[in-house]
Amino acid sequence: MVKTFELAGLCALFTLTGGAAIQAQDASFGANIYKDYCVVCHGESGAGDGMVGVLFAQPPADLRLLARNNNGVFPAAQVIEAIYGRRSIQAHGQTEMPIWGDFFMSQTLESPTIDPKDAAMITQGRVLSVVSFLESLQVE
Repeated sequence: MVKTFELAGLCALFTLTGGAAIQAQDASFGANIYKDYCVVCHGESGAGDGMVGVLFAQPPADLRLLARNNNGVFPAAQVIEAIYGRRSIQAHGQTEMPIWGDFFMSQTLESPTIDPKDAAMITQGRVLSVVSFLESLQVE
């Protein structure tokens, strides 16, 4: 239940600020996370042509077209939900896309230098950085 409120808060913040919360994140940090965890399925450019993604029965979506496929508006809230694993993605079925929110949280909690009380905020920052990077990939 708490995670639902956290996600709702992130989405509301994004909506109320017109995207400023995500724009404030460093897209280059998100690019590094994307390269470390997402490229194998989604490809270097986000076209869904990564070396593992091409093996799926239905290839991953072209992440460069998220805004175009949403009437020209980048669907940040839906992207956040997908990364956190709270949004069903048809191409992935129920199990093919890792739940990155949980992964980033456990990775953060494993760090001896990070106070566990800060783990949720750090995880949110990582997710928002990836979202910011994905927003920068959008084409007309």
